[in-house]
Amino acid sequence: MKEKLTNNLGLKFLSIGLAIFAWFMVVNVVNPLVVDSEEVPVEMINEDILSRANLTYEIIGKKTVTVTYEVRTRDRYKVSSSDFYASADLANLYDVTGSIPVNVEIINRDARGLIEGAVTVKPGVVRIQTEELQRKRFDVVPDVSGEAEEGYAIGNVMVRPEYVYITGPVSVVGQISSVGTEIDVSGIETDVSGSSRVILYDANGNELADLKDQVSLSRTEVDYQVSVLRVKNLSLDFQVSGEVADGYRFTGVDSDVRTISVEGMKSALASLSMITVPGELLNVDGATGDVTVEVDLNELLPDNVSMAAASATEAMITLRVEKLEDRSVVFNTRRLTVTGMSDEYEYEFDDSQVTVWIRGLTEDLDRLDLGSLTGHADVSMLGPGYVNVSVEVELPEGFEQTRSEPMWIRIKEIAPEEPSEESGENGGESQPTDTTDTAATE
Repeated sequence: MKEKLTNNLGLKFLSIGLAIFAWFMVVNVVNPLVVDSEEVPVEMINEDILSRANLTYEIIGKKTVTVTYEVRTRDRYKVSSSDFYASADLANLYDVTGSIPVNVEIINRDARGLIEGAVTVKPGVVRIQTEELQRKRFDVVPDVSGEAEEGYAIGNVMVRPEYVYITGPVSVVGQISSVGTEIDVSGIETDVSGSSRVILYDANGNELADLKDQVSLSRTEVDYQVSVLRVKNLSLDFQVSGEVADGYRFTGVDSDVRTISVEGMKSALASLSMITVPGELLNVDGATGDVTVEVDLNELLPDNVSMAAASATEAMITLRVEKLEDRSVVFNTRRLTVTGMSDEYEYEFDDSQVTVWIRGLTEDLDRLDLGSLTGHADVSMLGPGYVNVSVEVELPEGFEQTRSEPMWIRIKEIAPEEPSEESGENGGESQPTDTTDTAATE
């Protein structure tokens, strides 16, 4: 047996070597080494170094690195991106280029046993750009949307806190124009409270939703409280005082506010039906043109009543004053009524028409129906002769006759009748004869 074991010893060692080589070849052919890679995010560490210098940073380019390694084909699926940890220490920042070396570790023990050789990282550095850090205060402006239930109005709207601090790069904070919060009050009839998110706006009122990832806010939500008030709508009553200048007329009141909403206790509102703007505020004495007055409506309210939040507090009131026009018109004397005629006279009218002057607003004069006008003339105080008489035209309200041409009349006495001979024969008594005085009105 000993001889058998010791004979051909070299061949036996050769066989063992060939077997090992064959095993090695089989393993490498069936389960060879392959090169694989993973995208690994880079974590920035020691950020407080820049914060203490009042600086912030932004990564230029990719925020990941590619980690390359060798692994057996059958073990390839067992290695993932989470098995690696990549970091860049801001303490190692090279100010000239803004570069920071990237360090990669295999944090999974099982993966560490599967990976053969060293791992490589591309790129080996991350580049950053530093910028001055800014902390700025912004008031939170509530943006109320919707309408309260009918008969109610929104009172005070309060937010707490009233402001927030925003910290971030100067270039980013500079894009923020205002800060607000949205509050919906649709259909409410009692006081409400709650919380709502803080919204960043640019100069055009557009929301900067993406900017929140680049800045930090002292509060991302604020609390709000909305008070609801009982309201009543009241009309304005304008009391105008004074007399306009001669030749002008006050024609009415224009106001940019006709009704206002007021709030108060139910008992205080019950007796109110309108708000009077007194005459001492609306005076047209001697005016030759429009008079404009700005009135603070708050000063007109009684005690325990105040303006509703959405109501106008000032009214621009215009007192319209227009110049009157004197216009001559031709009046047909056929539409004239003559009064005061005596049975002792005959009346002959020479004129069939006369000119009269009427004063009024130009627009009203344009619409005046001349054919419907009537008038009268009084001859009761006139005696015989060729005389003139004034014509008075009966005008609608808003018009005034300033003067007229005279209308000429011939007035003659009616001669008494002579007694007839027959009357003497019958006892000397005269019998009366009816006569009718006539007046021609042309």
